[in-house]
Amino acid sequence: MARKAGGVGQLAEAREALRMAKTAAELRAAQAVVLPLELGLSLAQTAKAIGRSVGATCNLRTRYCKVARHEREAPRPKRMLRNRANASLEREAQILDEVLENAMRGGVSSSFHRNR
Repeated sequence: MARKAGGVGQLAEAREALRMAKTAAELRAAQAVVLPLELGLSLAQTAKAIGRSVGATCNLRTRYCKVARHEREAPRPKRMLRNRANASLEREAQILDEVLENAMRGGVSSSFHRNR
């Protein structure tokens, strides 16, 4: 016999997330928590219902519960990631201000000169 699904403490929050989900990923994560607890589905049945593998469904449940308990940060949307950023947003704004200010006067910014 399989062990009973955990996450009972997050059930109310997961129900609300299920109702308020805006993306398919948010919906699947909430379903991965709600379906086993409310309908008594196994992990394999839940995975089949949400269209993911058993491993991915287990990861969704685990991640959702850790975020709900504030043990982990919520995943950020891809557009918020700055994986290849060399400068902070504040530094980029400062550089752009310098460049635009110099461009208005017809000059060239000193921070972009090449060393010869």
